[in-house]
Amino acid sequence: MRSMMIVCTCLWAFAMGSAYSDPSPPSQDLTQLSIEELMQIEVVTASKKAQPVWDVPASVYVITAEDIHRMGATSIPEVLRLVPGVHVGIIDASKWAVAVRGFNGRYSNKLLVLMDGRSVYTPFFSGVYWDAQPPLFMQDIERIEVIRGPGAALWGANAVNGVINIITKSARETQGTLWVSGGGSEEQAFGGWRVGGKLGDNGYYRAYTLYQERDDLEQDREYVRNNDGWLVRRSGFRADWNRSPNESFILHGEVYTGRAGQRLRIPDVTLPGARIIDDRYTISGYYLMGTWNRQRGNITDILHVYYDHSGRSPIELTQFRDIVDLNWQQRIQANEKRDILWGIEYKYTSDKTFAGPLMSLQPPSRVDHIFGAFVQGDLTLNSNTRLTIGSKLENNSYTAWELQPNLRLLWKPNEKNVWWGAVSRAVRMPTRAERSIVIQAYYEGMASGLPVVSRIYGSPDFRSEEVTAYELGYRSQPHQNLSLDVSAFYNVYRNLRSFEPADPFVEATPVPHLVVPVYMSNKLHGRTYGFEVSARWNVTGNWTLDLGYANITYRLQQAPDSKDPFRLHSDSTSNTPRHQFNIGSHLNLSRGWHVDTYLFFVDRLFGMDFLPSYYRLDVSIGWRVTDRVKMRLTLQNLLKRDIREFEHPLWERDSIPQRAVYGTISWQF
Repeated sequence: MRSMMIVCTCLWAFAMGSAYSDPSPPSQDLTQLSIEELMQIEVVTASKKAQPVWDVPASVYVITAEDIHRMGATSIPEVLRLVPGVHVGIIDASKWAVAVRGFNGRYSNKLLVLMDGRSVYTPFFSGVYWDAQPPLFMQDIERIEVIRGPGAALWGANAVNGVINIITKSARETQGTLWVSGGGSEEQAFGGWRVGGKLGDNGYYRAYTLYQERDDLEQDREYVRNNDGWLVRRSGFRADWNRSPNESFILHGEVYTGRAGQRLRIPDVTLPGARIIDDRYTISGYYLMGTWNRQRGNITDILHVYYDHSGRSPIELTQFRDIVDLNWQQRIQANEKRDILWGIEYKYTSDKTFAGPLMSLQPPSRVDHIFGAFVQGDLTLNSNTRLTIGSKLENNSYTAWELQPNLRLLWKPNEKNVWWGAVSRAVRMPTRAERSIVIQAYYEGMASGLPVVSRIYGSPDFRSEEVTAYELGYRSQPHQNLSLDVSAFYNVYRNLRSFEPADPFVEATPVPHLVVPVYMSNKLHGRTYGFEVSARWNVTGNWTLDLGYANITYRLQQAPDSKDPFRLHSDSTSNTPRHQFNIGSHLNLSRGWHVDTYLFFVDRLFGMDFLPSYYRLDVSIGWRVTDRVKMRLTLQNLLKRDIREFEHPLWERDSIPQRAVYGTISWQF
């Protein structure tokens, strides 16, 4: 440990010395843009239209392409560590827990994740299978927009605590050929190839294929491999056409296949106890998405259509799913003071499941429909005040109609300061699992000579979870080289998920045993509150510092008639750290070198298992060999060899992320 710190200190001292030994300016990148230029970066997720981030009445954080490049991360969850208020925890080599403003878990269900506006959450549990998402060409990402707080007035149910939108570059921006290759200790091997060209006079395309393989993590500090390695292959394309200056069309698609591993403890009443099983399962899928955009004077129409198929076959439950989504919106800029946006949406979901020894669904197949419409208006009250009001009305197959209104106010007293406030209502509609799943949960021991197991059942009476969110934010540029962003929130939740036990009963097969049934219900309520702070300081022309801090407090209660045996752990409220902070140092050196250092602190977790707080130090060293060739060395977890970041759900054996090092080379030609 001491030797590692000495090495890091020496590297830092060398980097600082090199930085001032040659005053020649480095290559232009976003870390060198002025604060004013960064404030004018446009975002679309908060309002479904392009706006400078400085003028958005919401808690917005933008991860730029240069941020992603300099961090050297190979997955989206790792990049999201940069955002104050986003908690990221590694579960195993292919699984992450990712949440915004609390309620984190393997199946985090209060966060909507989009990729170019295409929802990537699964209706099975309203969360994201991160092993089926990235990798993608990180060089193809233009930016990642993170909205902390409800976005349901535009995006609908499940945009409860936040929205993450991964926006990729146009085909025109990715012309030529790109080759990327790398590997190391945990990131065993990854690489890909991308080619871009023209389609006639007004069109562009890109096509790509890539591969990534991640090594097994170790098992609970026993230094035994946990059989959780991950491999995925991906191929896709994107094409952009401009029929005229006022009309464009985008078509992109992708196909992927892979496999992942996990080590499970399966309850077995015949032992009694649990069997340890090494499971290797496949993941696969494909999608096709088209977007049409037309502008007629002060009216802009956008039609967005996609089809998505996915499948996965872990031992717990095999499932296949098809989704069709049609979304049309129209923006009417009536005049300089009034801006109206409205639209309609239809989503079709069909699934087929096959029961395993741990889970089953009744019925095993189901078709669901969601119809929705939204309207939002921006009204400029005076030269420095703007009011935004809107709502989305949705009809789903579980709870029928849901209304999700939103009111926002932005006050800009001058060009250096912005205040905003918001009141919103959002719902998380029931999932397929919460209505109809059966889970063989735990082996509980013996009672009256019989093995005892707990079994979790979905409930047809499970209702939507609700939140009313109150937000207040402030942005400031106190100096030309310094920006500050502060957001505070107070969320009131109703009908949160609880687990209610019922009377036990005896089953005769495979051997007589006692079953303790537990049913999903809505008997938790309460509030959370906290704040996030982020700042960027351009210390010199070659050195930039990013700082972030997030705080959250839970005050949740059970209903008087609740008997939830898991108490408040049942919805991962204790799997969110109360305090988090991060510091990023971005240093441009001479001759094309740059060093980026990231220090993260994550407070302790009080879930089913107690996890102590930890610090994590990552370093990324990049070298622009030529304008076409770049090399990078990334080092992770330098402070400690193994840090357990998150508890494992139900049956999975604990995996411990290791200290990692990997290199990357890219060649553009």
